[in-house]
Amino acid sequence: MNKLGDRYVLLDQLGAGAMGVVWRARDELLHRDVAVKQLLLNEVQPNEFHEAVQRAMREGRIAARLQHPNAIAVYDVVVDNGKPCLVMEYLPSRNLSAVLDERGPMPPMEAARIGSLAASALAAAHGAGIVHRDIKPGNVLIGRDGAVKITDFGISRALGDVAVTKTGMLAGTPAYLAPELARGAEPAPPSDVFSLGATIYAMTEGEPPFGKSTNDLGLLYKVARGETRPPMRSGPLTGLLVRMLANEPSQRPTAAQAVEELKAIASGAPVPVTRVIPPRPVTPPSGTAVMGASGPGTQGPRPVPPPPTRTRPPAPLMEPEPYEPEPEPKKNRGLAIAAAVLAVLLISGVAYAIIDGMGDDGSSADPSTSTPKTSSQTQDPSPTKVTSTPAATTQKPTQSQTYQSPPPSSKPSGSKFTTAQVTQFVKQHYGKLPQDLDGARQDWDPDQAPSPSTDKDYWGNYTKVAIKGTPLVKANGDTFTVTTALQLTEAETNKTTTEEHTLTISGKGEKLLITGEEKG
Repeated sequence: MNKLGDRYVLLDQLGAGAMGVVWRARDELLHRDVAVKQLLLNEVQPNEFHEAVQRAMREGRIAARLQHPNAIAVYDVVVDNGKPCLVMEYLPSRNLSAVLDERGPMPPMEAARIGSLAASALAAAHGAGIVHRDIKPGNVLIGRDGAVKITDFGISRALGDVAVTKTGMLAGTPAYLAPELARGAEPAPPSDVFSLGATIYAMTEGEPPFGKSTNDLGLLYKVARGETRPPMRSGPLTGLLVRMLANEPSQRPTAAQAVEELKAIASGAPVPVTRVIPPRPVTPPSGTAVMGASGPGTQGPRPVPPPPTRTRPPAPLMEPEPYEPEPEPKKNRGLAIAAAVLAVLLISGVAYAIIDGMGDDGSSADPSTSTPKTSSQTQDPSPTKVTSTPAATTQKPTQSQTYQSPPPSSKPSGSKFTTAQVTQFVKQHYGKLPQDLDGARQDWDPDQAPSPSTDKDYWGNYTKVAIKGTPLVKANGDTFTVTTALQLTEAETNKTTTEEHTLTISGKGEKLLITGEEKG
Protein backbone atom coordinates (compact mmCIF):
# COMPACT_ATOMS: atom_id res chain seq x y z
CA MET A 1 0.00 0.00 0.00
CA ASN A 2 1.51 3.29 -1.13
CA LYS A 3 1.54 5.94 1.62
CA LEU A 4 2.58 9.59 1.30
CA GLY A 5 4.05 11.51 4.19
CA ASP A 6 3.24 8.59 6.55
CA ARG A 7 -0.34 9.84 6.47
CA TYR A 8 -2.08 9.62 3.07
CA VAL A 9 -2.85 6.21 1.57
CA LEU A 10 -3.44 6.23 -2.21
CA LEU A 11 -6.63 4.34 -3.14
CA ASP A 12 -7.52 4.85 -6.84
CA GLN A 13 -6.69 7.20 -9.71
CA LEU A 14 -9.23 9.93 -10.46
CA GLY A 15 -7.66 11.53 -13.51
CA ALA A 16 -4.51 12.78 -15.19
CA GLY A 17 -3.45 15.96 -16.96
CA ALA A 18 -0.45 17.82 -18.28
CA MET A 19 0.70 18.80 -14.79
CA GLY A 20 0.13 15.55 -12.90
CA VAL A 21 -1.99 12.59 -11.78
CA VAL A 22 -4.83 12.95 -9.26
CA TRP A 23 -5.60 10.14 -6.79
CA ARG A 24 -8.29 9.54 -4.21
CA ALA A 25 -6.51 8.94 -0.92
CA ARG A 26 -7.31 8.32 2.73
CA ASP A 27 -6.10 10.73 5.39
CA GLU A 28 -5.38 8.32 8.26
CA LEU A 29 -4.89 11.14 10.73
CA LEU A 30 -8.25 12.88 10.18
CA HIS A 31 -10.07 9.80 8.78
CA ARG A 32 -11.36 11.47 5.64
CA ASP A 33 -10.98 11.04 1.88
CA VAL A 34 -8.79 13.57 0.09
CA ALA A 35 -7.54 14.14 -3.43
CA VAL A 36 -3.76 13.99 -3.94
CA LYS A 37 -2.15 15.55 -7.01
CA GLN A 38 1.27 14.18 -7.90
CA LEU A 39 3.40 16.40 -10.11
CA LEU A 40 4.66 14.65 -13.26
CA LEU A 41 8.40 15.22 -13.64
CA ASN A 42 9.29 12.33 -15.94
CA GLU A 43 10.31 14.59 -18.85
CA VAL A 44 11.88 17.34 -16.77
CA GLN A 45 15.58 17.85 -17.35
CA PRO A 46 17.85 17.68 -14.28
CA ASN A 47 18.62 21.39 -14.48
CA GLU A 48 14.86 22.14 -14.54
CA PHE A 49 13.87 19.85 -11.68
CA HIS A 50 14.21 22.49 -8.99
CA GLU A 51 12.12 24.93 -11.06
CA ALA A 52 9.32 22.38 -11.41
CA VAL A 53 9.32 21.68 -7.68
CA GLN A 54 9.15 25.40 -6.93
CA ARG A 55 6.24 25.74 -9.34
CA ALA A 56 4.27 23.08 -7.47
CA MET A 57 5.11 24.58 -4.09
CA ARG A 58 3.93 27.95 -5.34
CA GLU A 59 0.68 26.35 -6.50
CA GLY A 60 0.10 25.15 -2.97
CA ARG A 61 0.82 28.57 -1.47
CA ILE A 62 -1.51 30.33 -3.88
CA ALA A 63 -4.40 27.89 -3.68
CA ALA A 64 -4.23 27.70 0.12
CA ARG A 65 -5.01 31.43 0.25
CA LEU A 66 -8.43 30.81 -1.29
CA GLN A 67 -11.19 29.49 0.94
CA HIS A 68 -14.56 29.46 -0.82
CA PRO A 69 -17.46 26.96 -1.00
CA ASN A 70 -17.17 26.88 -4.80
CA ALA A 71 -13.41 26.31 -4.98
CA ILE A 72 -11.55 23.09 -4.23
CA ALA A 73 -9.53 23.70 -1.03
CA VAL A 74 -5.84 22.81 -0.69
CA TYR A 75 -5.04 21.17 2.67
CA ASP A 76 -1.39 20.22 2.58
CA VAL A 77 1.80 19.83 0.53
CA VAL A 78 3.96 16.75 1.05
CA VAL A 79 7.18 15.62 -0.64
CA ASP A 80 7.49 12.04 -1.85
CA ASN A 81 10.91 10.95 -3.16
CA GLY A 82 11.79 14.57 -3.73
CA LYS A 83 8.57 15.26 -5.65
CA PRO A 84 5.86 17.52 -4.22
CA CYS A 85 2.24 16.36 -3.92
CA LEU A 86 -0.73 18.59 -3.24
CA VAL A 87 -3.38 17.32 -0.83
CA MET A 88 -6.77 18.74 -1.72
CA GLU A 89 -10.45 18.51 -0.88
CA TYR A 90 -12.09 15.43 -2.42
CA LEU A 91 -15.43 15.95 -4.15
CA PRO A 92 -17.23 12.92 -5.65
CA SER A 93 -18.00 14.50 -9.01
CA ARG A 94 -17.59 14.65 -12.78
CA ASN A 95 -16.07 17.54 -14.62
CA LEU A 96 -18.28 19.73 -16.78
CA SER A 97 -16.51 18.60 -19.95
CA ALA A 98 -17.59 14.99 -19.37
CA VAL A 99 -21.14 16.11 -18.57
CA LEU A 100 -21.40 18.08 -21.82
CA ASP A 101 -19.91 15.22 -23.86
CA GLU A 102 -22.59 12.90 -22.50
CA ARG A 103 -25.71 15.08 -22.64
CA GLY A 104 -24.87 17.89 -25.06
CA PRO A 105 -25.85 21.56 -24.64
CA MET A 106 -27.89 22.50 -21.58
CA PRO A 107 -30.73 25.02 -21.11
CA PRO A 108 -29.62 28.64 -20.51
CA MET A 109 -31.09 28.81 -16.99
CA GLU A 110 -29.19 25.68 -15.89
CA ALA A 111 -25.99 27.05 -17.43
CA ALA A 112 -26.61 30.33 -15.60
CA ARG A 113 -26.87 28.50 -12.25
CA ILE A 114 -23.60 26.65 -12.76
CA GLY A 115 -21.94 29.77 -14.12
CA SER A 116 -23.04 31.91 -11.17
CA LEU A 117 -21.44 29.51 -8.67
CA ALA A 118 -18.21 29.33 -10.64
CA ALA A 119 -18.19 33.12 -11.00
CA SER A 120 -18.57 33.56 -7.24
CA ALA A 121 -15.41 31.49 -6.68
CA LEU A 122 -13.58 33.58 -9.27
CA ALA A 123 -14.75 36.80 -7.62
CA ALA A 124 -13.29 35.56 -4.30
CA ALA A 125 -10.05 34.52 -6.01
CA HIS A 126 -9.67 37.91 -7.68
CA GLY A 127 -10.31 39.58 -4.34
CA ALA A 128 -7.39 37.57 -2.94
CA GLY A 129 -5.13 38.61 -5.80
CA ILE A 130 -5.32 35.24 -7.58
CA VAL A 131 -5.82 34.71 -11.32
CA HIS A 132 -6.75 31.15 -12.33
CA ARG A 133 -5.55 31.37 -15.98
CA ASP A 134 -7.19 28.11 -17.10
CA ILE A 135 -10.95 28.27 -16.58
CA LYS A 136 -12.52 25.64 -18.86
CA PRO A 137 -15.19 22.89 -18.58
CA GLY A 138 -12.54 20.37 -17.53
CA ASN A 139 -11.73 22.45 -14.44
CA VAL A 140 -15.33 22.88 -13.29
CA LEU A 141 -16.50 19.98 -11.12
CA ILE A 142 -20.19 19.05 -10.77
CA GLY A 143 -20.88 17.10 -7.57
CA ARG A 144 -23.42 14.34 -7.20
CA ASP A 145 -25.58 16.72 -5.16
CA GLY A 146 -25.30 19.47 -7.79
CA ALA A 147 -22.45 21.30 -6.06
CA VAL A 148 -20.19 23.32 -8.36
CA LYS A 149 -16.49 23.86 -7.63
CA ILE A 150 -13.52 25.19 -9.60
CA THR A 151 -10.37 23.11 -9.36
CA ASP A 152 -6.79 23.09 -10.65
CA PHE A 153 -5.11 26.36 -9.87
CA GLY A 154 -1.99 24.54 -11.03
CA ILE A 155 -1.12 27.07 -13.73
CA SER A 156 -2.49 30.07 -11.89
CA ARG A 157 -0.36 32.99 -10.85
CA ALA A 158 -0.90 35.29 -7.89
CA LEU A 159 -0.70 38.93 -8.84
CA GLY A 160 2.68 40.15 -7.66
CA ASP A 161 4.06 36.65 -7.05
CA VAL A 162 7.38 35.68 -8.63
CA ALA A 163 6.95 33.85 -11.95
CA VAL A 164 8.91 30.60 -12.09
CA THR A 165 7.47 29.14 -15.28
CA LYS A 166 9.79 28.79 -18.26
CA THR A 167 9.90 31.65 -20.73
CA GLY A 168 7.59 30.92 -23.62
CA MET A 169 5.49 28.32 -21.79
CA LEU A 170 1.85 28.63 -22.85
CA ALA A 171 -0.38 28.35 -19.81
CA GLY A 172 -4.02 27.76 -20.60
CA THR A 173 -6.27 25.97 -23.06
CA PRO A 174 -6.42 27.83 -26.42
CA ALA A 175 -10.14 27.20 -27.00
CA TYR A 176 -11.01 29.12 -23.81
CA LEU A 177 -8.10 31.57 -23.70
CA ALA A 178 -8.71 35.33 -23.65
CA PRO A 179 -7.50 37.16 -26.81
CA GLU A 180 -5.12 39.44 -24.92
CA LEU A 181 -3.28 36.42 -23.45
CA ALA A 182 -2.84 34.94 -26.93
CA ARG A 183 -1.35 38.30 -27.94
CA GLY A 184 1.19 38.14 -25.10
CA ALA A 185 -0.46 40.21 -22.35
CA GLU A 186 -0.13 39.32 -18.68
CA PRO A 187 -3.01 37.39 -17.06
CA ALA A 188 -5.51 39.48 -15.11
CA PRO A 189 -9.03 39.09 -13.70
CA PRO A 190 -10.71 40.14 -17.02
CA SER A 191 -8.99 37.23 -18.78
CA ASP A 192 -10.59 34.83 -16.27
CA VAL A 193 -13.96 36.46 -16.94
CA PHE A 194 -13.49 35.85 -20.67
CA SER A 195 -12.63 32.17 -20.06
CA LEU A 196 -15.66 31.76 -17.82
CA GLY A 197 -17.83 33.35 -20.52
CA ALA A 198 -16.35 30.91 -23.06
CA THR A 199 -17.14 28.02 -20.70
CA ILE A 200 -20.77 29.13 -20.26
CA TYR A 201 -20.97 29.64 -24.04
CA ALA A 202 -19.89 26.00 -24.52
CA MET A 203 -22.63 24.88 -22.09
CA THR A 204 -25.42 26.39 -24.19
CA GLU A 205 -23.94 26.45 -27.71
CA GLY A 206 -22.31 23.01 -27.65
CA GLU A 207 -18.79 24.21 -28.52
CA PRO A 208 -16.35 26.97 -27.53
CA PRO A 209 -16.81 30.45 -29.04
CA PHE A 210 -13.78 29.93 -31.31
CA GLY A 211 -15.11 26.62 -32.64
CA LYS A 212 -13.60 23.16 -32.42
CA SER A 213 -10.18 22.53 -33.89
CA THR A 214 -7.33 20.10 -33.25
CA ASN A 215 -4.83 22.57 -34.69
CA ASP A 216 -3.69 24.50 -31.63
CA LEU A 217 -1.64 27.01 -33.62
CA GLY A 218 -4.51 27.77 -35.98
CA LEU A 219 -6.88 28.05 -33.02
CA LEU A 220 -4.47 30.33 -31.21
CA TYR A 221 -4.40 32.62 -34.26
CA LYS A 222 -8.21 32.89 -34.18
CA VAL A 223 -8.09 33.58 -30.44
CA ALA A 224 -5.54 36.37 -30.86
CA ARG A 225 -7.81 38.03 -33.44
CA GLY A 226 -10.88 37.63 -31.20
CA GLU A 227 -12.84 35.74 -33.88
CA THR A 228 -15.71 34.55 -31.68
CA ARG A 229 -19.02 33.32 -33.08
CA PRO A 230 -22.14 35.17 -31.90
CA PRO A 231 -24.30 33.13 -29.46
CA MET A 232 -27.34 31.61 -31.18
CA ARG A 233 -28.88 29.25 -28.60
CA SER A 234 -28.17 31.06 -25.36
CA GLY A 235 -31.48 32.93 -24.97
CA PRO A 236 -31.40 35.24 -21.91
CA LEU A 237 -27.65 34.64 -21.53
CA THR A 238 -26.83 36.17 -24.92
CA GLY A 239 -26.32 39.78 -23.80
CA LEU A 240 -24.11 38.84 -20.84
CA LEU A 241 -22.03 36.40 -22.92
CA VAL A 242 -21.40 39.05 -25.57
CA ARG A 243 -20.06 41.38 -22.86
CA MET A 244 -18.00 38.68 -21.12
CA LEU A 245 -16.44 37.79 -24.50
CA ALA A 246 -15.66 41.40 -25.40
CA ASN A 247 -12.34 41.76 -27.21
CA GLU A 248 -11.35 44.70 -25.01
CA PRO A 249 -10.66 43.50 -21.40
CA SER A 250 -11.80 46.79 -19.81
CA GLN A 251 -15.25 46.39 -21.39
CA ARG A 252 -16.02 43.06 -19.72
CA PRO A 253 -17.97 42.91 -16.46
CA THR A 254 -16.11 41.87 -13.33
CA ALA A 255 -16.62 38.39 -11.91
CA ALA A 256 -18.74 39.90 -9.11
CA GLN A 257 -20.97 41.68 -11.64
CA ALA A 258 -21.31 38.47 -13.64
CA VAL A 259 -22.46 36.66 -10.47
CA GLU A 260 -25.39 39.05 -10.02
CA GLU A 261 -26.53 38.79 -13.65
CA LEU A 262 -26.15 35.00 -13.75
CA LYS A 263 -28.15 34.60 -10.52
CA ALA A 264 -30.94 36.75 -11.93
CA ILE A 265 -31.01 34.79 -15.20
CA ALA A 266 -31.04 31.47 -13.33
CA SER A 267 -34.02 32.57 -11.23
CA GLY A 268 -35.89 34.30 -14.06
CA ALA A 269 -35.69 37.66 -12.28
CA PRO A 270 -34.97 40.98 -14.06
CA VAL A 271 -31.31 41.11 -15.03
CA PRO A 272 -29.21 43.94 -13.51
CA VAL A 273 -27.23 44.62 -16.69
CA THR A 274 -23.84 46.21 -16.07
CA ARG A 275 -23.17 49.38 -18.03
CA VAL A 276 -20.48 47.99 -20.31
CA ILE A 277 -20.68 48.35 -24.11
CA PRO A 278 -18.37 45.80 -25.77
CA PRO A 279 -16.85 46.22 -29.22
CA ARG A 280 -17.17 43.41 -31.74
CA PRO A 281 -14.18 44.04 -34.01
CA VAL A 282 -12.26 41.06 -35.33
CA THR A 283 -8.86 42.72 -34.97
CA PRO A 284 -7.63 44.17 -31.66
CA PRO A 285 -9.31 47.55 -31.08
CA SER A 286 -7.34 50.71 -30.49
CA GLY A 287 -8.48 54.00 -28.96
CA THR A 288 -11.99 52.70 -28.27
CA ALA A 289 -13.84 54.60 -25.55
CA VAL A 290 -14.65 52.47 -22.50
CA MET A 291 -17.11 52.54 -19.62
CA GLY A 292 -16.94 55.60 -17.41
CA ALA A 293 -17.51 56.15 -13.74
CA SER A 294 -21.17 55.20 -14.02
CA GLY A 295 -20.24 51.53 -14.41
CA PRO A 296 -18.32 49.69 -11.64
CA GLY A 297 -15.52 47.26 -12.24
CA THR A 298 -13.65 49.12 -14.97
CA GLN A 299 -9.89 48.87 -14.61
CA GLY A 300 -6.98 50.41 -16.44
CA PRO A 301 -6.40 53.95 -17.70
CA ARG A 302 -8.81 55.63 -20.04
CA PRO A 303 -7.71 56.51 -23.54
CA VAL A 304 -6.90 60.22 -23.90
CA PRO A 305 -9.76 61.77 -25.91
CA PRO A 306 -8.89 63.46 -29.21
CA PRO A 307 -9.80 67.10 -29.94
CA PRO A 308 -13.56 67.79 -29.75
CA THR A 309 -13.95 68.38 -33.47
CA ARG A 310 -12.66 64.88 -34.20
CA THR A 311 -14.48 63.00 -31.45
CA ARG A 312 -17.25 60.62 -32.46
CA PRO A 313 -18.73 57.35 -31.20
CA PRO A 314 -16.92 54.20 -32.43
CA ALA A 315 -18.38 52.92 -35.71
CA PRO A 316 -19.40 49.45 -34.38
CA LEU A 317 -21.67 51.08 -31.77
CA MET A 318 -23.65 53.20 -34.25
CA GLU A 319 -26.97 52.21 -35.68
CA PRO A 320 -26.33 51.11 -39.29
CA GLU A 321 -27.00 53.86 -41.81
CA PRO A 322 -29.46 53.05 -44.57
CA TYR A 323 -27.86 51.87 -47.79
CA GLU A 324 -28.93 53.70 -50.92
CA PRO A 325 -27.85 53.23 -54.55
CA GLU A 326 -25.57 55.87 -56.02
CA PRO A 327 -27.66 58.99 -56.84
CA GLU A 328 -27.48 60.90 -60.05
CA PRO A 329 -24.26 62.92 -60.57
CA LYS A 330 -26.15 66.19 -60.25
CA LYS A 331 -27.43 65.25 -56.79
CA ASN A 332 -23.98 64.06 -55.73
CA ARG A 333 -22.53 67.47 -56.57
CA GLY A 334 -25.22 69.28 -54.61
CA LEU A 335 -24.74 67.10 -51.55
CA ALA A 336 -20.97 67.52 -51.75
CA ILE A 337 -21.35 71.31 -51.77
CA ALA A 338 -23.74 71.11 -48.80
CA ALA A 339 -21.33 68.89 -46.89
CA ALA A 340 -18.45 71.33 -47.54
CA VAL A 341 -20.52 74.27 -46.25
CA LEU A 342 -21.52 72.27 -43.18
CA ALA A 343 -17.88 71.40 -42.46
CA VAL A 344 -16.94 75.10 -42.52
CA LEU A 345 -19.74 75.88 -40.09
CA LEU A 346 -18.61 73.13 -37.72
CA ILE A 347 -15.03 74.42 -37.73
CA SER A 348 -16.38 77.85 -36.83
CA GLY A 349 -18.14 76.30 -33.82
CA VAL A 350 -21.65 76.51 -35.29
CA ALA A 351 -23.66 73.25 -35.30
CA TYR A 352 -27.12 72.64 -36.70
CA ALA A 353 -29.52 70.17 -35.15
CA ILE A 354 -31.68 69.43 -38.18
CA ILE A 355 -30.71 67.55 -41.30
CA ASP A 356 -32.81 66.22 -44.14
CA GLY A 357 -32.74 62.42 -44.45
CA MET A 358 -33.15 59.97 -47.28
CA GLY A 359 -34.94 57.30 -45.20
CA ASP A 360 -37.61 57.24 -42.54
CA ASP A 361 -37.45 54.11 -40.38
CA GLY A 362 -34.59 52.12 -41.85
CA SER A 363 -36.93 49.73 -43.70
CA SER A 364 -35.88 47.90 -46.87
CA ALA A 365 -38.26 49.72 -49.16
CA ASP A 366 -37.06 50.30 -52.73
CA PRO A 367 -34.86 53.41 -52.43
CA SER A 368 -35.34 54.27 -56.09
CA THR A 369 -39.00 55.12 -55.44
CA SER A 370 -38.59 56.89 -52.08
CA THR A 371 -38.71 60.66 -51.78
CA PRO A 372 -36.77 62.82 -49.31
CA LYS A 373 -38.74 63.93 -46.30
CA THR A 374 -38.00 65.59 -42.98
CA SER A 375 -37.36 63.26 -40.02
CA SER A 376 -39.76 63.50 -37.11
CA GLN A 377 -36.75 63.76 -34.81
CA THR A 378 -33.90 66.25 -34.92
CA GLN A 379 -30.29 65.29 -34.64
CA ASP A 380 -26.88 66.83 -35.11
CA PRO A 381 -26.01 66.22 -38.76
CA SER A 382 -22.37 65.60 -37.95
CA PRO A 383 -21.38 62.34 -36.21
CA THR A 384 -18.29 64.16 -34.95
CA LYS A 385 -20.31 66.28 -32.50
CA VAL A 386 -20.48 65.17 -28.84
CA THR A 387 -23.60 66.32 -26.99
CA SER A 388 -23.63 67.23 -23.32
CA THR A 389 -26.54 64.92 -22.52
CA PRO A 390 -25.31 61.84 -20.54
CA ALA A 391 -27.75 59.54 -22.33
CA ALA A 392 -26.44 60.54 -25.73
CA THR A 393 -23.95 57.67 -25.77
CA THR A 394 -26.65 55.07 -25.24
CA GLN A 395 -29.47 56.43 -27.37
CA LYS A 396 -29.79 55.12 -30.90
CA PRO A 397 -29.19 57.75 -33.54
CA THR A 398 -32.13 58.53 -35.76
CA GLN A 399 -32.28 57.12 -39.28
CA SER A 400 -32.30 60.57 -40.87
CA GLN A 401 -28.60 60.44 -41.72
CA THR A 402 -27.63 59.97 -45.34
CA TYR A 403 -24.89 57.75 -46.60
CA GLN A 404 -23.64 60.04 -49.38
CA SER A 405 -21.27 61.98 -47.15
CA PRO A 406 -20.26 59.75 -44.20
CA PRO A 407 -17.21 60.76 -42.18
CA PRO A 408 -14.09 59.45 -43.96
CA SER A 409 -12.80 57.83 -40.78
CA SER A 410 -15.83 55.49 -40.69
CA LYS A 411 -14.79 53.89 -43.95
CA PRO A 412 -12.33 50.97 -44.00
CA SER A 413 -9.02 51.86 -45.59
CA GLY A 414 -9.18 51.50 -49.38
CA SER A 415 -13.00 51.45 -49.54
CA LYS A 416 -15.60 54.08 -50.37
CA PHE A 417 -18.32 52.20 -48.47
CA THR A 418 -18.78 52.28 -44.69
CA THR A 419 -19.41 49.15 -42.65
CA ALA A 420 -22.83 50.58 -41.80
CA GLN A 421 -23.71 50.70 -45.50
CA VAL A 422 -22.54 47.11 -45.93
CA THR A 423 -24.66 46.04 -42.94
CA GLN A 424 -27.77 47.70 -44.37
CA PHE A 425 -27.08 46.20 -47.80
CA VAL A 426 -27.00 42.72 -46.24
CA LYS A 427 -30.23 43.38 -44.33
CA GLN A 428 -31.98 44.52 -47.51
CA HIS A 429 -30.68 41.50 -49.41
CA TYR A 430 -32.02 38.97 -46.92
CA GLY A 431 -35.20 41.04 -46.55
CA LYS A 432 -36.08 40.08 -50.14
CA LEU A 433 -35.87 36.37 -49.41
CA PRO A 434 -37.42 33.91 -49.90
CA GLN A 435 -40.26 35.55 -51.87
CA ASP A 436 -38.32 37.88 -54.20
CA LEU A 437 -35.60 35.61 -55.58
CA ASP A 438 -35.18 37.71 -58.71
CA GLY A 439 -34.73 40.87 -56.67
CA ALA A 440 -32.18 39.18 -54.42
CA ARG A 441 -30.24 37.99 -57.46
CA GLN A 442 -29.82 41.61 -58.52
CA ASP A 443 -27.54 42.05 -55.47
CA TRP A 444 -25.07 39.51 -56.91
CA ASP A 445 -22.15 40.03 -59.24
CA PRO A 446 -23.53 38.52 -62.48
CA ASP A 447 -20.36 36.50 -62.97
CA GLN A 448 -20.50 35.01 -59.46
CA ALA A 449 -24.25 34.51 -58.93
CA PRO A 450 -25.54 30.96 -58.41
CA SER A 451 -27.93 29.57 -60.99
CA PRO A 452 -31.65 30.37 -60.60
CA SER A 453 -32.40 26.68 -60.06
CA THR A 454 -29.84 26.49 -57.24
CA ASP A 455 -31.38 29.50 -55.52
CA LYS A 456 -34.88 28.09 -55.92
CA ASP A 457 -33.88 24.65 -54.62
CA TYR A 458 -32.41 26.17 -51.45
CA TRP A 459 -34.64 29.14 -50.58
CA GLY A 460 -37.77 27.27 -51.69
CA ASN A 461 -37.44 25.17 -48.52
CA TYR A 462 -38.33 28.19 -46.37
CA THR A 463 -41.32 30.47 -45.95
CA LYS A 464 -39.60 33.18 -43.89
CA VAL A 465 -36.08 34.53 -43.43
CA ALA A 466 -35.23 36.82 -40.51
CA ILE A 467 -31.93 38.23 -39.29
CA LYS A 468 -31.03 37.48 -35.68
CA GLY A 469 -28.81 40.10 -34.07
CA THR A 470 -26.48 42.37 -36.00
CA PRO A 471 -24.35 41.06 -38.89
CA LEU A 472 -20.61 40.95 -38.17
CA VAL A 473 -18.66 42.85 -40.84
CA LYS A 474 -14.95 42.34 -41.54
CA ALA A 475 -13.29 44.65 -44.06
CA ASN A 476 -10.21 44.03 -46.17
CA GLY A 477 -9.80 47.04 -48.43
CA ASP A 478 -12.84 47.13 -50.71
CA THR A 479 -13.81 43.53 -49.96
CA PHE A 480 -16.14 42.73 -47.06
CA THR A 481 -16.92 39.46 -45.30
CA VAL A 482 -20.25 39.57 -43.46
CA THR A 483 -21.39 36.80 -41.10
CA THR A 484 -25.13 36.79 -40.32
CA ALA A 485 -27.28 34.55 -38.11
CA LEU A 486 -30.50 33.81 -40.00
CA GLN A 487 -33.71 32.44 -38.52
CA LEU A 488 -35.24 30.23 -41.20
CA THR A 489 -38.83 28.97 -41.05
CA GLU A 490 -39.11 25.61 -42.82
CA ALA A 491 -41.94 25.25 -45.34
CA GLU A 492 -42.84 21.63 -44.52
CA THR A 493 -42.66 21.64 -40.71
CA ASN A 494 -43.07 25.36 -39.95
CA LYS A 495 -40.16 24.94 -37.51
CA THR A 496 -37.63 27.71 -37.04
CA THR A 497 -33.93 26.96 -37.22
CA THR A 498 -30.90 29.24 -36.93
CA GLU A 499 -28.21 29.08 -39.58
CA GLU A 500 -25.03 31.08 -40.08
CA HIS A 501 -24.47 32.58 -43.55
CA THR A 502 -21.27 34.36 -44.62
CA LEU A 503 -21.38 36.71 -47.61
CA THR A 504 -18.35 37.96 -49.51
CA ILE A 505 -19.14 41.44 -50.87
CA SER A 506 -17.17 43.57 -53.32
CA GLY A 507 -17.15 47.35 -53.09
CA LYS A 508 -14.90 47.96 -56.10
CA GLY A 509 -17.61 49.30 -58.40
CA GLU A 510 -20.27 51.94 -58.05
CA LYS A 511 -22.38 49.74 -55.83
CA LEU A 512 -21.96 46.78 -53.50
CA LEU A 513 -22.19 43.32 -55.11
CA ILE A 514 -22.18 39.83 -53.57
CA THR A 515 -19.43 37.56 -54.91
CA GLY A 516 -19.90 34.50 -52.71
CA GLU A 517 -21.99 32.94 -49.94
CA GLU A 518 -21.25 30.19 -47.41
CA LYS A 519 -24.24 28.55 -45.73
CA GLY A 520 -24.33 26.67 -42.48
